[in-house]
Amino acid sequence: MSQLTFDIDAMIREVDVQQMPAWNGAPLRFTTDYYAPSQFDAAFRRYQVERGHFGCVPLSHMWNRTGLTGAHANTNGHTLVSFTADLRHSYLCGGHRWQSETPCTCLGDLMHQGICEQCSWHAIAADENDVVEAWHDHAMPGWRSLPILPETLRIKLQSGESSHRGQEWLDRYPEAWQFDGAPIRTERPTRATRHIAGRSPWGGFDLAA
Repeated sequence: MSQLTFDIDAMIREVDVQQMPAWNGAPLRFTTDYYAPSQFDAAFRRYQVERGHFGCVPLSHMWNRTGLTGAHANTNGHTLVSFTADLRHSYLCGGHRWQSETPCTCLGDLMHQGICEQCSWHAIAADENDVVEAWHDHAMPGWRSLPILPETLRIKLQSGESSHRGQEWLDRYPEAWQFDGAPIRTERPTRATRHIAGRSPWGGFDLAA
């Protein structure tokens, strides 16, 4: 019964695709070219209509918002919208015994992309932190010279504990960097090096130093 349902769904999808106009948006595959976030969203929806939702992320290798990046920001007229593209080897790809007639197209990594639509700017990297840092270079040059908040003070401030030393440290923070969306650089233990959106006192990124 489940196979019959699957076949009927596939037939319905094929009819729907035949009635749709030819696609001329962002590629229905991995690309390094610049496209606006809405164009990537539309392309991913089109792929799902044409080929179904099952395995659409690893099979399409397309940019989509399903990654757990949490990297979104709006500062000084610049926005950051994050996408991921899964190029890792998957059991769903064509390089396996049960699909051996199709060559494997996996390229090997989970890629990250940050887009500032206002500037038609984007950055692509295998490391999410590299994309976040590239966006800060684009939107807020000079952030790399900011003072680093010691780990002990960071823990107290982010847990909501009152800390005279922590507040004193913030009071001495460069005045030019105390604005909505401004980042903060913090000392971190070795295993906690991810940049975190919305975690600075001004709503910007907490950037691991």
